[in-house]
Amino acid sequence: MKIGIDLTGIWRPATGIFVYAKELARELLCLDEENDYTLFFSGEIHPDFHQAKNKFRSIVLPTCGEVVGKQLCVAGLCNSLPLDLIHFPALPPPVVCLRPFVWTLHDATPWLYPETMDRKGRLYFRWIGGLAARFCSAIITVSNDSKERILASLPISEKKVRVIYEGIDSAFSRLDDHDALSSVRSRYGLPTNFILSVGTLEPRKNLLFLVETFLRFRKATGTNIGLVIVGRSGWNAPVLEKFISDGNGSIILTGFVPHEDLVVLYNLAKVLVIPSIYEGFGFPPLEAMACGCPVIVSNRGSLPEVVGDAAVLIDPERQESLFGAIKSVLETPSLRAALLEKGLERVKKFSWKTAAVKTRELYSQVLAEA
Repeated sequence: MKIGIDLTGIWRPATGIFVYAKELARELLCLDEENDYTLFFSGEIHPDFHQAKNKFRSIVLPTCGEVVGKQLCVAGLCNSLPLDLIHFPALPPPVVCLRPFVWTLHDATPWLYPETMDRKGRLYFRWIGGLAARFCSAIITVSNDSKERILASLPISEKKVRVIYEGIDSAFSRLDDHDALSSVRSRYGLPTNFILSVGTLEPRKNLLFLVETFLRFRKATGTNIGLVIVGRSGWNAPVLEKFISDGNGSIILTGFVPHEDLVVLYNLAKVLVIPSIYEGFGFPPLEAMACGCPVIVSNRGSLPEVVGDAAVLIDPERQESLFGAIKSVLETPSLRAALLEKGLERVKKFSWKTAAVKTRELYSQVLAEA
């Protein structure tokens, strides 16, 4: 098979759907010796693919713009290059793609929670994404919950949607490198004890709810625990940033952090809290579990499916629910130990190799049915 993979979006900070696109492509190149791959990049070949240059053909677009780059340049290339199939693992495919193509639609946010996206992103996904869902050969999504919500939101056949779980990077693990731990603690000015949250600063992540509950918890318990929020600024981030700046200095916004620092942050944190209104999958809970950090997540979207019984679930609309969960995890050693043990076992179910094998099988199936 001659397969094209659109990686034009991975020049952005390596979070969420762009982590998926990068890691899946790397694993496919690693395990697949039979098929030919053409990878599309913006600006330059991504540094993470330099060592595998002999395993793929590269097409580098001169622009990073989504509309010009994807909707014009990639569309023209897809229709002119001798490719059997193209996979778009992140943002929506071009409106006009005449080859068989697969799209990974990570969740149904644009249709279920449009108010949590800016106008541009909402229109782009709902219009172009809606057309892509209609005309693609198959849709990959990353959880059963996402599949159900996508099918409820779009007029497409159930047999078109395939669930393939994402993986987790082996770099996320427990550390005993005291120099590395001390270095990161000093660099970010971290308190001795802190609650961690990881995710783009945008309304869907429900971070105002977390901050309000955290401040209430500190006041009620008299503890000096801190809150560290890791993630790049997204849509409407200034609202959260202003709220925090008006606080008492117990909250730290790090912005985007490098991969190696994030591993250390998970190892230092007392608990990870992800109170999202909706997630199609969610890497941070699994990453934290792999690092031995207890996890509290929302009972919405795919999060309960992903974490199983290895995390504490909360109602993301009730402060009492999150307050009680934080108190229990911080003050109950037996609960922390149980969560640690279950978390380390849970992450074994998520592998990029397995994801790549199942994705390659889907490519074969799509072309056999074309």
